[in-house]
Amino acid sequence: MANQDEHGNLFGKWQIAPNTWCITNRWANFMYLLIGEEKAMLIDTGSAEGNLREFIETITDKPVMVVNTHGHFDHTGGNSCWAEAWMTKEAAKSAKIPFSPMHKEWFDSKGYPDYQIHELSDGDIIELGNRQVEVIAIGAHSEGSIALLDRTSRAMFTGDELESGQVLWFVRDHALTPKEVAALHKRNMEKLLSYRKEYDWLWPAHNGVPLLPDIYLQDFITLDEQVMAGTAKVMPNTGGFGFPTDVSQAGGPFAKFGKLERVEYGTASVVYPAES
Repeated sequence: MANQDEHGNLFGKWQIAPNTWCITNRWANFMYLLIGEEKAMLIDTGSAEGNLREFIETITDKPVMVVNTHGHFDHTGGNSCWAEAWMTKEAAKSAKIPFSPMHKEWFDSKGYPDYQIHELSDGDIIELGNRQVEVIAIGAHSEGSIALLDRTSRAMFTGDELESGQVLWFVRDHALTPKEVAALHKRNMEKLLSYRKEYDWLWPAHNGVPLLPDIYLQDFITLDEQVMAGTAKVMPNTGGFGFPTDVSQAGGPFAKFGKLERVEYGTASVVYPAES
């Protein structure tokens, strides 16, 4: 079968609501396909491994609108399977920058490495045909991050700004102190909480899905407050759900960031640069 290795492990899918699918690439990312009466929306596209478009076309024959929660390449790499993608202005700055030569090779091999980018802004409403999705700006992990509220499935898709493993505060275009990022993150969690009556689940882009909003949002708000106050509990190392104990030894795109710290409160966890 197309887009599978010898173990059957590349793309997988399952239906999470009517006309709503969760898609994963070796469990590295969770991407989401929302199908309306006129077109479909694909939220994030992974790192460009395999032919995501070919896989999506086994689920729907509707035109697909690619929307990125932010500009990191593990969310935008597969964009080059399509001629167009939608994201914030800030996300567009890094969306076409691969993490490694291997990622560049995957990206360039697709049909549209020069795909056109259309800008999204906070409050935009995307019409899929009797199904509307609202854009909610929540930049902290990345300046260009958005959440996407689908009232039809009562789902909030959060990208990397909230998840079951850890939120990373050191892969930004412009470095801020942990306290400064915590202030941004707290404001954004409160923003998501203000929509609480309109969704039942949080659907992040990594690690476990879905998440219970009332627990995770409040735990992250509390952790943000602790970071701002300087009272957050620092763990013995950075090891956690899907994250190594020592990034300097683990290799990959995080190895260059030096010493990091992990702090936790309840279900919430954040990794940020240690103070020099």
